[in-house]
Amino acid sequence: MRPLATTTWLLLALFALGGCNRLQPDSPVGAYQTFHRHVQRGELPKAYAGLSQPTQSNLKAQAQKVSDASGGMVKPEPLALFFANVPVPPDVQEVSLLRQEGDEATLVVRSAGRSGEVRMVREPSGWKVDLSASPQP
Repeated sequence: MRPLATTTWLLLALFALGGCNRLQPDSPVGAYQTFHRHVQRGELPKAYAGLSQPTQSNLKAQAQKVSDASGGMVKPEPLALFFANVPVPPDVQEVSLLRQEGDEATLVVRSAGRSGEVRMVREPSGWKVDLSASPQP
């Protein structure tokens, strides 16, 4: 699968599951809700900062591959690659902690009859959405 298609699919899946309004930024749930709120408001640099370092590194590598494949016509901009052509995510009904072990947590996010799990990791700057274990192209 192409890097752009994989990234777009992962982002759509994540955003379709969304966040809610009770913010506790020092918790995995609160960090996810903050990330989702930034995406909904179009605050993309802040949303991108809510992604884990491994996720950002993967996106940088994918953006560079896209740039290389285009002969340099496309600039290697991971933020633009990640958020390109992605609709505003819908509100969700519930975000809850499924499990937490040390610096890793798994959330269950429910929205309009759909639910899914989101992996979070704690970094020195706080909890972050982690997509680094997602299938790669």
